[in-house]
Amino acid sequence: MKTSPSQSISTVPFVTGIAGPPGTEFAPPPAPLTGSAGPTATSTRASDAGKLVLEYLGVADALARRFRCAGHDAEDLRQVARLGLLKAAQRYRESRGHGFVPYAVPTITGELKRYLRDQSWVVRPPRSLQELRLKINALRPRLAQDLGHDPSTAELSSAAGVPASDVAEAQLADTAMVGQPIEHGDMSDDPQERRVMVVLGDDDPGYERVEQLDDLAEALADASDADKRLLHLRFVEELTQDQIAQELGVSQMQVSRLLKKLLERLRQRMAA
Repeated sequence: MKTSPSQSISTVPFVTGIAGPPGTEFAPPPAPLTGSAGPTATSTRASDAGKLVLEYLGVADALARRFRCAGHDAEDLRQVARLGLLKAAQRYRESRGHGFVPYAVPTITGELKRYLRDQSWVVRPPRSLQELRLKINALRPRLAQDLGHDPSTAELSSAAGVPASDVAEAQLADTAMVGQPIEHGDMSDDPQERRVMVVLGDDDPGYERVEQLDDLAEALADASDADKRLLHLRFVEELTQDQIAQELGVSQMQVSRLLKKLLERLRQRMAA
């Protein structure tokens, strides 16, 4: 039985959405995306981070003072600590249930340690030695208070739980953090104003002369007594060829030939 086109088309309610596979009804439109921060949320977080930074600047400055040591500008350390505070404030989420100070302190101290480890060494020791140095420097004030005197290497070794040789090496690492100035030694007559002064070296022509004389002695090792006397008369007593000829009882032409032959042989040996 034939049906008319109007009978073969079933009535389907109009739904705005996305069509699914054949034989299915139209799928409803997807829900709008959530979780993406809009301009308002970003602005709010930036404002909250700024308030946290202003409120806890004192915490950052106090931590910077704890890390003060020779060779480091206190202002530089304070700026590094405040940078760590800013990073902590930008990452902090109050909804996670942690207080801000317990969250921020590790971030700030981490920034300070990285700065001291990476940016402030004249000669950079291994990382393990840098970390041991920080540990020793943190233990020293407490031990000094408990013992009543500056702790020895053995006492620091016992407190830190590391060999005494490692403690001694960590203490020596302090000298790698500050370069000693190289200056002329006549800059100041006041011992209070003098630091470690080192006179700059210069080329000493005496060394070159010693080397030349050594080469000459080697070249003359098998020279005869007559050759040595001829050289002595010409270059030590500085006699002319005529005067040498009179001294030796030969002609000036013979002296000239002997000198030329002898000097050529010496040049070849010293150039070899």
